[in-house]
Parts: sequence; structure tokens; C-alpha cells
Amino acid sequence: MSAAPREIRIGAELASAPYLLDAAAAKAYHDGIELPPRRRPPRGIHDDTDAARKAGFTAPIAGGAQTIAVIAQFLADTFGMRFVRGGRIEVSLTKPVLFGDTLTSHAKIVSVDQNANRAALQIHVENQRGEQVLMGTAAVRMSDG
Repeated sequence: MSAAPREIRIGAELASAPYLLDAAAAKAYHDGIELPPRRRPPRGIHDDTDAARKAGFTAPIAGGAQTIAVIAQFLADTFGMRFVRGGRIEVSLTKPVLFGDTLTSHAKIVSVDQNANRAALQIHVENQRGEQVLMGTAAVRMSDG
């Protein structure tokens, strides 16, 4: 997490460094988080190139939870404990993320409520083609206290 919390002001636009979701990262997340060995099903669109192609994809696709984890990590890195303790996130997955996609997370502060100690954000993640693969809203606390 960031050492110094970011200033929160309406209109501020933030973006992450690009994140390459390559096959190794996707497989590690898929196998370790989503499907530990005791629950692992047969191969499918998330880990098999042939199955993904048969389903109409050019490569296996990352699990949706991994794409959500990318934006959540960006918010935690950017806002620290103001997001981790008391933040919220609500998203829609709008396009599949293919192995090999490079993702960039974005957030824009759209409102501030000092009385509620909250800031509202519009968030999205886009791939290297500029396509939004996730969009939604988030909220962070204005202060740690």
C-alpha cells in the first residue's frame, strides 16, 4: 500500500501502471485462489487454449475475480487504509480479459461528502486496445480516522 495517501479532490483522475495479465499470472491466480486442488474441475476456457478457441476466444480468459482483484489492488495501493477499512466497490465485467492482455486501472473522484467522510469514484479497467473490461463505482473514506 502507498506510504502517503493521495489527496482527495473532485475531478482528480488517477491511473495505474500497466499490468500484464500473462498466462503465468492468470494460471497462478486461477489455480491458487479460485480453484484449489481439492475443487479443481476439468480444463476449460480459463486454462485451456483449445477450449477457449472452441468457445470463440483467441486465448484463455482470466477469471472475473482476477480482473476485480486488479482494480481493488489499485484502489488499495492508491488510497491505503481509506479504501481497505470502509471502502466499497461495485463493478460490472464488460468484456473478457484474455491471457496476454495488459490492463490499466482508472479512477475519477466524482463527489465528496465531508459529513459522511466519503468520496465517490467512477472506476474502470481497460486493456491495451482501449476497451473497457470492467466498469463501476467505488467509495473511499476521506480520512483514516
